[in-house]
Amino acid sequence: MDTNTKREVENFVSHLQNPVIFPGLLQLDINSYIRTLQQKVNIKQVTAYNLFKKRITEESRLINVTDGKVIGLSANIVWRNMASAQKNVFVIYARQVRSSIRN
Repeated sequence: MDTNTKREVENFVSHLQNPVIFPGLLQLDINSYIRTLQQKVNIKQVTAYNLFKKRITEESRLINVTDGKVIGLSANIVWRNMASAQKNVFVIYARQVRSSIRN
């Protein structure tokens, strides 16, 4: 990873882990996700990590981070550093989305 990308990842991770920003990452509008994902054939693609990464991507747009590599690396770092209880929020969301899509 080049120096510029590394710096961008560090800056974005720092932004995501900010005590003001981080709690917002744990919130999803489940209904909008369900509507979006109902077109997908394979609901197994709805995982906790995928929902989390979608939230990270939404946050990246808000601050004009557009590099997919930076977004992906940052999401991986933040996910690895999250507590189990925080990850479990997304596990529950994923179950709710898959259940709603099935019905």
